Amino acid sequence: MSARRRIAAAVIAAVATSFAIYSPPADAAAPINAEYVALGDSFVAGPLILPQEQLDPCFRSSVDYPHVIAQALPAKVFRDVSCSSATTANILTEPQKADLPWDPAMPLQLDAVSAHTTLVTVTIGANDIGLAGLALTCLNLLPPPLGTSCEQTQTAGGVDRGAQLVDSAAPLIAKTLDAIHDKAPQARIVITSYADFIQPDGCYPIQPVWPRDANYIQGLVNRLGAVTASVAPQHHAEYVDLITPGIGHDGCQLLQNWVNVLVPGTTLGIVPLHPTALGEQNFARIIVAHLAGAH
Repeated sequence: MSARRRIAAAVIAAVATSFAIYSPPADAAAPINAEYVALGDSFVAGPLILPQEQLDPCFRSSVDYPHVIAQALPAKVFRDVSCSSATTANILTEPQKADLPWDPAMPLQLDAVSAHTTLVTVTIGANDIGLAGLALTCLNLLPPPLGTSCEQTQTAGGVDRGAQLVDSAAPLIAKTLDAIHDKAPQARIVITSYADFIQPDGCYPIQPVWPRDANYIQGLVNRLGAVTASVAPQHHAEYVDLITPGIGHDGCQLLQNWVNVLVPGTTLGIVPLHPTALGEQNFARIIVAHLAGAH
């Protein structure tokens, strides 16, 4: 073979190799509704919001925000594996055990994600840091000073232990987002905040939380949202804020409440510190608007 032919053959081979390396996978052009997977905890699953499609241990509603999103897209393939009490470990490494001995454990949530997945939504982190349990320590049936302030307890000695707990969720959320991306590199990954659970200064005695403690609880929720917002763009994900749009729809409201606070609200969703059915509908609306690029 002449030198010219050898050079031409080498160029053709190099070009062919470059196309083999850089040509996008077939799934790259797939629409986001091709395969939608929903991950997360009870904020996603909607425990006790009727109708329930899965009971112990997940208590997942068939009208939770992923189901509403799937219908709105509409999703061609849809898997909702959100589960009450889930932590990041239950997404990544630890099958979630059922409370009843005869009920099977749930598989890892990440198992539901595939290389063909085009959209993943997730809300996670609160159970990793015991946020609901901390909030329940803020209950005070009697007005100040006849009780103990959870804010005072958590910040005694000049150290905000609640804030430290929230900040500790950052690497767990980052690890979760990286794992989702590794399994579904072409998917849009959307991670959300939690909600606006209680109005400034609360609404004692409708909700039995002192004003300073109401502000402390919601402040920790807001802080977790800020942590999530900071982590998301560094780990292949888009952040959707559900706190700001929910202002005026907190658990102190008697009618249009998107969430319950520490005692039951007025809708079928009666689990404290969780969405109502109306909340799940509106969180879905906000996420769908984000996906569509609405502002």
